[in-house]
Amino acid sequence: MIIKRSLIIFFFIVFLIPIDLMAESDVTQSDIAFSDPSQIEAMPEQWQEKPIFYKNLPADTDLAITLDQQLYPALVPLIKEYAKKHHLRIAVSEGTCGISAGALMDKNVDIGGFCCPAGETDRLPGLKYHTLAIAAIALLVHPDNNTINISSAQARNIFSGNIGNWDELNTAEKTPPVNPSLSVQPVARLHCKTRPGHWRLILENEDEFSATLDEVATIPDMITHVSRDRQVIGYETLWMTRLYEKQIGRVGLLNINDHSPEDNQAIINGQYPFYRTFNLSSWTSPHLQKQTAKDLVQYIQNNFSRVDAKYAFIPAAQLKKSGWLFSGDELTGEPQAKK
Repeated sequence: MIIKRSLIIFFFIVFLIPIDLMAESDVTQSDIAFSDPSQIEAMPEQWQEKPIFYKNLPADTDLAITLDQQLYPALVPLIKEYAKKHHLRIAVSEGTCGISAGALMDKNVDIGGFCCPAGETDRLPGLKYHTLAIAAIALLVHPDNNTINISSAQARNIFSGNIGNWDELNTAEKTPPVNPSLSVQPVARLHCKTRPGHWRLILENEDEFSATLDEVATIPDMITHVSRDRQVIGYETLWMTRLYEKQIGRVGLLNINDHSPEDNQAIINGQYPFYRTFNLSSWTSPHLQKQTAKDLVQYIQNNFSRVDAKYAFIPAAQLKKSGWLFSGDELTGEPQAKK
């Protein structure tokens, strides 16, 4: 059973009501892609003793979950399937990493979903992280931009402002990338500033971005800028890009280091360098842990291969086989030797 978005939540009992829900030189970036799972945030004893308390939910709710906006539609089918099998009443809300972190800090949910690795302040006592997948971050340009491929060093120089015009890229294409005199306008959505990974794989912190950076707050704003302005370069995950292209307008994808963001093996091998990490968290403290929550996380992990391919996830199981570093269930580092 599922409950719909952010502030408005709908409930149902799975055994009574049918479920019908929508739905330079490049260096290894591991040091800025993940935080140390052994460093637990210090919290007062009063907080540690506090139980889970569901806020604004019916008293007979069995589990409460909040998920980021890409995990939400991807995991809804598995969660409602699990709820139906076990006759559970589960409240699921869609939000952001910040909303999940806040709900966990307030102990209002059993499971939180993130599109980023855990930040230092996310590592609360008794909280465990389970990596489900990574997904490529595509660099986006206007569809009329003839640029096909740039290096990761060039990408970083563009976003830092060290490359100011498209003709400075010296690309190998026979036709010039747009108007040779056209300046480059980097656009960024600097979400989750307290967390490693994601856009920090392009530039480590917000101070390194160009003084002319156009910062946007939402994904639709990003796609709007890229689809309407020939100067712009931006970024977003493939699924979010395709989702909002349908509503707003077409964009182009850049290859990085001769590899496409749609090439999963290049991402696994570290040849395509930009990606997001998707995690679930769950409680391990005896007074917070629920067997149903633990079983649900395990159910999602065991069945993650059934998640629709349109979300462009690369499952954790594939990463483990390819030498990515894990601490328990949590992804903590890129392969030691990348091809």
